[in-house]
Amino acid sequence: MTSESLRILVVDDDYFMAERLSREICANGDIVVGPVADVHDALDLACVVQAAILDVKVQDETSFQIADSLIHHDVPFIFLIGYDPQVVPSRFARQHIYAKPSHAAPLLHDLHERHRAASEAADSVEAVVIEMICRGREMMPDEASAERLVEGALMRAITEAPQDEPKGDDIRARLFALFQDEYRQRGRLRLH
Repeated sequence: MTSESLRILVVDDDYFMAERLSREICANGDIVVGPVADVHDALDLACVVQAAILDVKVQDETSFQIADSLIHHDVPFIFLIGYDPQVVPSRFARQHIYAKPSHAAPLLHDLHERHRAASEAADSVEAVVIEMICRGREMMPDEASAERLVEGALMRAITEAPQDEPKGDDIRARLFALFQDEYRQRGRLRLH
């Protein structure tokens, strides 16, 4: 069993392949969403999963529309293909492609690594700033004042930087503490 269970969407119209993958995924401690043999049904699930395994050819369609949706939702996925991988459009050049049939172990290792990397990136300063901007837009009457509020918090973070650079959760906690303090002290001033 892995350290964190993932909800993994399985899209494959080959019943036996999908069932075998599903059993192996469950044996690994992950949760199978599906398996799904229809592109349109899978699209509805793209926003509720943490990873996906997509057969490129699903009935008379391709899974590329699902892949686009997964990219939009920052969900890592891999393609399974039973023929020439050149049919995969260049916009998916960074995605990993595995030959069919494939056992789940290497696929799951890949998906867990990519999910872990994405989770770590979500704690980056850039991700925290984006979250601050979104929160500022909820608190302030317009985008400009929200951005000024975030700018004020970031300027304070720079000028009041501690000697020991904070890491991970410490960065997030410090920036949000400054953000909240900036709102309390100067929120009204940032309106204009």
